[in-house]
Amino acid sequence: MFDVRATITYQRLRELGVGQGMNSVVHLAYDPILRRNIAVKEIQKSKFGNHFDSYCHEARVMFAAADPNIVDLEFVCETNDSIVLALPYYANGSLHDRISTNPLPLRDLLKLAQVLVAALSRIHIARFLHLDVKPANVLFDDLDRPRLSDFGQSRFLSANGTVTYPDVYKSCMPPETVTSHVATVESDIYQLGALLYWAANGNPVYEAQKGLSPANLMQRIERGKFPDRDFFLPHIPKRIRTILRKAMRVNPAERYRSAVDFGAVFGRVPLALDWATQALSNGNYVWRATRSGRPDLEVSLCQATSGTWKTEVWTVRTQERRKKNLRQDWRNGLTYTEALKHLTEVFDRLSR
Repeated sequence: MFDVRATITYQRLRELGVGQGMNSVVHLAYDPILRRNIAVKEIQKSKFGNHFDSYCHEARVMFAAADPNIVDLEFVCETNDSIVLALPYYANGSLHDRISTNPLPLRDLLKLAQVLVAALSRIHIARFLHLDVKPANVLFDDLDRPRLSDFGQSRFLSANGTVTYPDVYKSCMPPETVTSHVATVESDIYQLGALLYWAANGNPVYEAQKGLSPANLMQRIERGKFPDRDFFLPHIPKRIRTILRKAMRVNPAERYRSAVDFGAVFGRVPLALDWATQALSNGNYVWRATRSGRPDLEVSLCQATSGTWKTEVWTVRTQERRKKNLRQDWRNGLTYTEALKHLTEVFDRLSR
């Protein structure tokens, strides 16, 4: 047996996901041999104390957990300063990009849940935890299918089913890891629940709940106050709310015990209407649902005066809009909380 040294060349084009990686930088790059764009993740060796096995950790986890729902690994190489992971470049971006302004449509949310459940199941079968399940780490491939990425924080499960939780993105920390720094399969379940809550409500809602103090944020995570399990946008069905609350329980023993269990419950969620949400400025929203063979529906939440809000429901057919359930669903002069509560009842009624 003997080593063969070969040369790999790629050309950096621009940085991707600026500021989203803790120990690495990702570039859009060009492979001049195969004449294709790729994404290259450059991990500084100095971050790992010059231990080569540490450099290759993420690549080995990705290889062990290879799956159609997980981003592929093209090749691994090294420079004097970095270990480099080459990945497919997906021009469709990340989940973080998609929910930066508006929440995911409900049907897309259900599809996303099933893909991530399958990805986590594969990772757990390989005896790893992902531990960094967040919107920036879900990419959409060339067929617009979501795939889980970024295994830089993954850890191999010990014989008793635990790992030491790494110092990662604070907003996604499971409550039990804040003080114990010990994670289990249920910790990945929590992160999946938090990600789906984030996608269902949109980034502006999630970010507004974080507040300004990191110390206070950690306290609220530990007490189950962040994310706010009592707040959901009104179009989100009660069944989805119940599932996500269970996934984000403070006590890990009260969550789903596996990704398979989580997926089985989410897969049975009925969806009468696929609401797409447009978040406007200052808490104003418009929701739309397409109905086969019937007029589409449009629901709006608008600020009426500086301190009051109004709700409206319309049927829409081509260019024609008609008021719907004027006496029952239209309201004016409400507080924001009252308007959200009223619309929760409206969406429930429209979906029957």
